[in-house]
Amino acid sequence: MRANGTLKYLTLTESDLNDYGEISGSASQEWSDAIPCSIKVNSDTRKGTYEDGEFRQASYVILIELSQFNAERIKIERLGEDLGEHRVLSVEPLISVGRVQILV
Repeated sequence: MRANGTLKYLTLTESDLNDYGEISGSASQEWSDAIPCSIKVNSDTRKGTYEDGEFRQASYVILIELSQFNAERIKIERLGEDLGEHRVLSVEPLISVGRVQILV
């Protein structure tokens, strides 16, 4: 697979337990290492406006070479351009080609 970008997913780190089995500290979130991926634009529009400016509304189809993937939020970058942080809408394993398709 030819990669034209990278993907990072949000992971939740467990909090520690003290001697009494109580949670000591809070769970934290951090971004994973970058994973090479193929990013294709599904839709992209900059027509959205609000009082102080405008916004971009975009949807992407992403292919990664993993057997499993489950995350709720991802950051994507394509050819050096930061495409932002997105909520994962669907994850579909493509078993015949050994990839996972992610729609954001």
